[in-house]
Amino acid sequence: MKKLVLVLTLVALLGALPVSAQVDFTRYVALGDSLTAGFVSGGLVQYYQERSYPAYLAQQAGAPVFEMPLVSEPGFPPLLELKALVPSPVIQAKPGAPGMPLNATLPVPYNNLGVPGADLYDLLFTTGDIQNLLAGNTDNAMHDLILRIPMVLGPDGNPMEFPAIAQAIAQQPTFVTLWIGNNDELGAAVAGTPIDGITMTPVDVFQQLYPQAVGALATMTNAKIAIVNLPNPTAIPFVTTIGNYVDVPGIGTVQLEGEYGPIGDDDYITLGASALIAQGYGLPGFPPLPEDINPATGEYGVVLRAAEVQAIKDRVAAFNQIIQQTADAFGIPVLDINSIFDDIAAGDHWVLGGVEISADFLLGGIFGYDGVHPQSIGYGLVTTELINMINKAYGADIPQLNMGQVLFEGGEPTMPAGAKAADVVFSQAAFDRLKQTFPINLHEPRPISHDTQAID
Repeated sequence: MKKLVLVLTLVALLGALPVSAQVDFTRYVALGDSLTAGFVSGGLVQYYQERSYPAYLAQQAGAPVFEMPLVSEPGFPPLLELKALVPSPVIQAKPGAPGMPLNATLPVPYNNLGVPGADLYDLLFTTGDIQNLLAGNTDNAMHDLILRIPMVLGPDGNPMEFPAIAQAIAQQPTFVTLWIGNNDELGAAVAGTPIDGITMTPVDVFQQLYPQAVGALATMTNAKIAIVNLPNPTAIPFVTTIGNYVDVPGIGTVQLEGEYGPIGDDDYITLGASALIAQGYGLPGFPPLPEDINPATGEYGVVLRAAEVQAIKDRVAAFNQIIQQTADAFGIPVLDINSIFDDIAAGDHWVLGGVEISADFLLGGIFGYDGVHPQSIGYGLVTTELINMINKAYGADIPQLNMGQVLFEGGEPTMPAGAKAADVVFSQAAFDRLKQTFPINLHEPRPISHDTQAID
């Protein structure tokens, strides 16, 4: 029998709970990737995990328990930080050994099952084993840290695999949030190269797997469910911060060059280019900026041409259509974070207590030092919008998050006086850290095996 069928058979034997007439957060489970986990500035750490959108939502909804895979300082891996160095501020990793898991011995699955780096396939099929991590093997580190238990006993007494979807269903949740699919397309932006089946999941595969995930949650539990769709890559400062022109003393304004010629106004240069530009790459008389992922070295490209950006946006749109169609089929509300983030990136800023919040790198307040992941203000924004949607869709009365408190409690990136975000050097070490979250294997694309076929 197929793996997922076996897992769902196991959890079905646990029995169904009565359907509540109210929104019930007694057993709230969050499924997703780094955006669900509370990943900030290149790592997981307790401070930000406790300010993830699921933690905020659990707090506001009065969930009696919400267990997380908490990690001690300086994070796992150590978070990125901003150093005020001469001649320019530099983003680099905090020194020292990574943080340690603080509650790895919890005898039940975590409520927050968001796994940094996980894609839709991983949600359904990838397992983790905490013993691997404790033994120093980091090949599957985030799944090992968060899922911890690779196998459970099935109804026939034989061991069965225990991926995130099964760990969620086994808890018989009363409420579930699902935000998955970001890593099915975002790697294309981080690697500077959209490649179908490599940096982007094929649409037909997403169409096959997404209904399986939602269908399993909808049919194997009595939980109410809220889904979040996917933002565009042009909504994140990793893609939008660096301009295509630089001022060169004694020369003036110079248009940067990529391997395929001048980088135009409709093209994008990612933060991955920052350290290269500081060395002269892209300037006259220097090597051009690398545009595509290098098959020989695995080095990522740092330029997204307009056609490439459109290809990624088209893939996001296709995924979001599948998400919406699936949600409609099961009567589940969807938070359109795509439109919300696009509006913010276009200048429709939030104003909190007279403070303008935007998507600008380091200065806007929403995103952390890696330029991809929100920090507590950004996760608070997601929580606020999610609560609005849940209250409207389910007739609930979850109190809103106090964003003023979130804004002023500290812990957010600060800039040296007078510095501009585009002048900050995103170091090669910082870029290498981000690559760990979006690993690309050009030589072993993930196959679609018999184990991923539709449930029958």
